[in-house]
Amino acid sequence: MVAATEGRPSGVIDAYEGMGEFHDLFMTDVWGGLRPALASAFADLDPNAIVLDVGAGTGIGTRLLARSTSAQVVAIEPSLTMRAVLLARVADDPELIERVSVLAGAAPDILDEVPGPVAGFVCAHMLGHLTATQRQETFARLAALLEPGGIGIITLPRTSASDGTDVVEEATHIGRHHYLARHRSTPDGRGSQSEYLVLDGDRIVRRQTFASSWEPPTLEQLHDELNDAGLHLVDADERIGIVRQAETA
Repeated sequence: MVAATEGRPSGVIDAYEGMGEFHDLFMTDVWGGLRPALASAFADLDPNAIVLDVGAGTGIGTRLLARSTSAQVVAIEPSLTMRAVLLARVADDPELIERVSVLAGAAPDILDEVPGPVAGFVCAHMLGHLTATQRQETFARLAALLEPGGIGIITLPRTSASDGTDVVEEATHIGRHHYLARHRSTPDGRGSQSEYLVLDGDRIVRRQTFASSWEPPTLEQLHDELNDAGLHLVDADERIGIVRQAETA
């Protein structure tokens, strides 16, 4: 994966061309952890309300969001690879096809295409694809779109630092094939490497490695960037933050 850089948003657009094939194999539990927060934030919204899913990926989270609310959902995704799966997922679900719209583009600029106001937004597992400037602009535009009393949900960076030696492994199987993923952060925390193996018994059928410049913001950076945009992190656990408009005197 390649993080977006100043003046070159295509980095995110092309990032998943290679590893998009493996993406959904290990994401169900990750997205499932958002379910309670989504229901708490958006369950009581009016059917005409709008909630944004910024960086919707293949739509695993979009589907969870749509099933947690009666509101309209606008799913935003820059990657053609990921968006193809997202659109197919929406088109294959009679419930989603009536309430989920898909926009092709990257934050912050794509937010100019969103009809406001919006009742809420979700930025899950995507902020590390943006530079600090892009995050600041994204939060500013979301703040401008958010109606009074609106709410946002963001995923937070892990607080434990890695020295580059820790390896996270994930495994699953489909048919006779066993899929193994190994992820390691760089020592400086500014990237990672992911290796995917497809095995048939003990035989390695395929092995693919992807380097990532994914760089999630620190919690302190998020506080500062949100505050600069007139937003406030009002509640947070280890992985999920709740965002509201800052109170004005």
